[in-house]
Amino acid sequence: MNDPLQPLTALLVAREDLTADTALFQLALADGRGVGPNGMNHKPGQFVMLSVLGAGEAPFSICHAAAQVPILQLCIRRVGRVTERLFELSPGSKVGLRGPYGNGFPLQRMEDHDVLLVAGGLGMAPLRSVLQGVLANRPRYHRVMLAYGFRNPQEMLFGEELQGLAQSGAVELHLAVDQPQPGQAFSAMQGHVGQLVEGLTLEPARTTVALCGPPVMYQGTAEMLRNKGVWPQKTFMTFERRMACGVGQCGHCAIGYRYTCKDGPVFSAWEARGLREAWEQGA
Repeated sequence: MNDPLQPLTALLVAREDLTADTALFQLALADGRGVGPNGMNHKPGQFVMLSVLGAGEAPFSICHAAAQVPILQLCIRRVGRVTERLFELSPGSKVGLRGPYGNGFPLQRMEDHDVLLVAGGLGMAPLRSVLQGVLANRPRYHRVMLAYGFRNPQEMLFGEELQGLAQSGAVELHLAVDQPQPGQAFSAMQGHVGQLVEGLTLEPARTTVALCGPPVMYQGTAEMLRNKGVWPQKTFMTFERRMACGVGQCGHCAIGYRYTCKDGPVFSAWEARGLREAWEQGA
């Protein structure tokens, strides 16, 4: 039996810079026969533990839906010791992977509903996995909307990909930018993502929501959706706590009586009523 705390060896296949400090990393397990995060066996919203020799280990959300090829994609911002070392690695370098962990977003419960994704900043990374999961089974869902807010045009993640989906009619794309710039390559309102949500016309009885971003945006957005008539039981948010073991042993990610790594990281707004420190202070 494999030790759940023992990382599996993986190889860095490729890296694509998305912004000045954020990149999309593609990883593959060195032994494809091993049971681990191979890009084919996870649910949208789950995370992995990534370790870099000499730097340590940290949790990262998987940013794509399960695919047919054994490649894992992680969208990572360069901040902290582990990511600093990761950005120095070249293709072919070895890293460690454990997972996938957590419960993920309940895509089956979202079927036969309108789906609204609300992303703030780097929150677009895990919600990309939800979006891909929904689009892979598009007939099972009704209206698909993405409200995405970011600080400036240079910090927009997956811009060409999202605009292509919008142009094809697969997704209703609503963008907000805090600091717009002349000549930016997309149309967006000046403001924050909450203003986008406030301006949307929803059918609350058949709307489900996936939310990810800075914890400070959660309370106001969830309250706004509740005021629009969307049930808190149908609003799901992911909490990016400092998971250390990933398997509920260390208690490092505890929020009250819940372990984010096992009970989460995705909770409904109804479940999250008792997790106030996660909303208001963040990780």
